[in-house]
Amino acid sequence: MNETWALVPLKRLDRAKRRLAPALTPESRADLVLAMFTDVLEALAGVRSIARILLVSNEPEAGSLFHPANLEVFYSAPSEGMNRELEQAAAYAWSQGAQQVLIVHGDLPYLTARAIGKFLTPAPPDGMRAAACKLGSGTNVLLLPLPLRIPLVFGRHSLQRFQRLAEGVGQHFDIVRDLRLAADIDDQADFARLSTTAHDGPRPGSATQAFLDEFAHRRSTAVR
Repeated sequence: MNETWALVPLKRLDRAKRRLAPALTPESRADLVLAMFTDVLEALAGVRSIARILLVSNEPEAGSLFHPANLEVFYSAPSEGMNRELEQAAAYAWSQGAQQVLIVHGDLPYLTARAIGKFLTPAPPDGMRAAACKLGSGTNVLLLPLPLRIPLVFGRHSLQRFQRLAEGVGQHFDIVRDLRLAADIDDQADFARLSTTAHDGPRPGSATQAFLDEFAHRRSTAVR
């Protein structure tokens, strides 16, 4: 079986989720990010086929924020940009014996170990697999063999760009559409949906739910 390392990029907390500024204070945005990352890392830690988890970040306090047993922090330079930072982390994973990397964004509050395991099985033979974002144009989860044969291009319309790059080097490219992998939190509408999750729909992870409960309590207390 290919040894798989998970890479999870984390921006500096003082720059976290600025598009949520109308709804959340800087402190609340940082708390939400920490809660979602906690749940994502716990989900990854529950997948037996993932050998290591690398938190890829230039956040100075990253090493003290999360504590899964197989977590390591890969500190990156602030000026590199996320794609270059992830490429460097992938090269490090390759140097340590990893045969493929699973890149997972940390703002996926509904992610579970079961959803990740389903995404990974069966693994594409020497190919790539991507989970589309809720709009169908971005990439929330990406599985790639090592060493990387294409540059990383996370950002606007990344899903189509990854597909074209993979086809250009003759790599098979699977696209997975799964609500638990697609529902990221980018703007106020996303946060509103997260705050009013239907009882018959997917539930956020425990840390995210605890944040939502506390946020709702503070808001109700403030309006009394």
